[in-house]
Amino acid sequence: MATIRDVAKRAGVSTATVSHVINGTRPVAEKTRNHVLQVMKELNFVPSALGRGLRKNTLRTIGFIAADMANPFFAQVFRGVETVARAAHYTVIVSHSDEDTIHEEEAIQNLVAKGVDGILLAPVRTENDDTTFYSQIPVPVVTFDRQLTHLAVPAVTTDSQQAVFEAVEFFKKQGHKRFGFITGRQGLSTTKNRLEGFLKATEHAERCIFHGDSRYDGGVKAAHWLAQHPNMPTVVVISNNLMAMGLVYTMQHNYSNQLASLILVTLDDEPWTSFIQPPLSVISQPTYDIGRTAVELLLKRITGIDVPLCTTLPCTFIPRLSPQRNIKDVSQGCN
Repeated sequence: MATIRDVAKRAGVSTATVSHVINGTRPVAEKTRNHVLQVMKELNFVPSALGRGLRKNTLRTIGFIAADMANPFFAQVFRGVETVARAAHYTVIVSHSDEDTIHEEEAIQNLVAKGVDGILLAPVRTENDDTTFYSQIPVPVVTFDRQLTHLAVPAVTTDSQQAVFEAVEFFKKQGHKRFGFITGRQGLSTTKNRLEGFLKATEHAERCIFHGDSRYDGGVKAAHWLAQHPNMPTVVVISNNLMAMGLVYTMQHNYSNQLASLILVTLDDEPWTSFIQPPLSVISQPTYDIGRTAVELLLKRITGIDVPLCTTLPCTFIPRLSPQRNIKDVSQGCN
């Protein structure tokens, strides 16, 4: 079955232009419009009836696109979204990009075709990608967790940069001198902010950095890197919980002695982080409030009310200490 993307490619126009032809959301030159309609006929493309009604009669439906449904963070955010949406008599359609730009574009197109009134999005495009696609989405959009800093798209984020800084400072006061950091995907605003917090706190300390990918497998790779490091840090900050799971599982089964001497700090206070031994210190993000705030802003945008470009919520650092641990003072720094 042909998609809106297929029509756009055959017609030599953007997907946004095809959407405008289908939904009448913006004027399109008559010649271009006729050409797009002809291509739709050639490809037997039939737009959704809901899509044809977009912006004419509200369907009281919003879309929610998570970047990775394997990450419990997005499930917790969705709880906040659904609570507010239900109270406002809106239905939420959940989709998933799997941290892939093509899947993300298809998810957005499908939601637009279904006639959603707006979209909540954790964008997967990075500062290294062409992000103009987001500004062409023909319905109101609010991003959550990740911010598109150079586009005028409202976002709900957390101050994880400050929380990472506070976590490192806490353990510096405990006498730790060597610190490691596992980043998320390069180019994401969350990765950039958390790394900046770590670099600021460790400016005069010994530090090493592993560039992860925000996935479980990235944590597995980080575990092998960490265990084989010539001068392993005593405190490691992991910038998301999926990588933390991969790292902890791998170290438990392959490097249990090294794990016992580590203090690990991860984003998000998931139940498992307190069950394992040693327990993980965490940076707790207000996941429910992220969802609640994001959908409140989106509903305002749908009704034409202006909202701030960035709403930042605080995080909470929760240290969990094991009294049996000893800090090894080694003068040689990380490489």
